Amino acid sequence: MAAADAIERFTASAADLGVAVAARRFPEGTRTAEDAAAAVGCVVDQIVKSLVLVVDDRPVLVLCSGANRVDLAKVGAEFDGRARMANADEVRAATGFAIGGAPPFGHPSPLPTLVDPHLLGFDEVWAAAGTPDSVFPLTPGDLVEATAAREADVAA
Repeated sequence: MAAADAIERFTASAADLGVAVAARRFPEGTRTAEDAAAAVGCVVDQIVKSLVLVVDDRPVLVLCSGANRVDLAKVGAEFDGRARMANADEVRAATGFAIGGAPPFGHPSPLPTLVDPHLLGFDEVWAAAGTPDSVFPLTPGDLVEATAAREADVAA
């Protein structure tokens, strides 16, 4: 799938949820939180890492601040199971997008979602918009509403 198609598909699914997305592309890439923060001119803490984990064979989504690392045991405990990072095929199957570009919402089916409370203290955060070189800004409130995320301490 072409990158523009992935962004268009994400933008359309966001609109269906009532979220207007102003995706921005950065040819140098936004694959890591540090790259994304440098590209958009924010602190790494404001970058939303949309991470797919598998808890007892079930995909879940963790929205983690770019400044934090996810604690697998904490995520597992939130879902009463054992968590591991999803592989690239599992990420694509769960979200419809490639690893490194998976957005926080707009997936074929909504995923159970946790949000790092560290993200909630900012006026604006940035998340992937469907490709490893695209991001979009939104408020933490819109992020939580669009994902039906529940706040949880997920940081290591």
